[in-house]
Amino acid sequence: MNTFQNKGFILLLVIIFVQGFSLVGIVSRGNRDFIGNIVGTTIFWLAFTVCEYIYKLRINYYIRLAVVISIIGDGFFGFYCNLYALSPFFDRIQHMFAAYALALFFYAIIMCFMESTMKVRWVTFIFVTAIGMAAGSFYEILEFAVDTMMKPQILNQPSLQDTDLDLLSNTVGSVIAGFHSMYIRVSGQGNPPSMKARNS
Repeated sequence: MNTFQNKGFILLLVIIFVQGFSLVGIVSRGNRDFIGNIVGTTIFWLAFTVCEYIYKLRINYYIRLAVVISIIGDGFFGFYCNLYALSPFFDRIQHMFAAYALALFFYAIIMCFMESTMKVRWVTFIFVTAIGMAAGSFYEILEFAVDTMMKPQILNQPSLQDTDLDLLSNTVGSVIAGFHSMYIRVSGQGNPPSMKARNS
């Protein structure tokens, strides 16, 4: 394993431990509504770790750490500590930070498979912002689908206002990520070694 993969494996262990602790905690309190949320985000990071190993991705450690923090913020602080219910402010901040982290994360992954970097800053800004807004919107659709099909006692989207505020928070986080990407390099660009070998 290279340095990136070693750090990725450590982050995976942290995710599994914290998410597992959060899962056991909410189940022991008799709350099974958010099991899917915690399991889903854990599987998401596990899938990325596998892809990182297979394709030898070079994702900036800062970005990976930001995504891990957003996952832990969702599972441990949001669900286990029940801050989503206790603090609307936390919900807004969590959505902003998660959108920020995911926008940079998916942009960095895309750049790993690009032959060259984006030269024009405002194009990078629009691209990264769009990625974050798309990821945030997709997550809201997932919440709507879960509420409709599973009908949990505690809804992910209790009202239209909550959904709109989530989307607004996602947009703010995505715009911040767009500005970040304009002035700070977020990943090593160029095809990962395994992809270059396939293309040659």
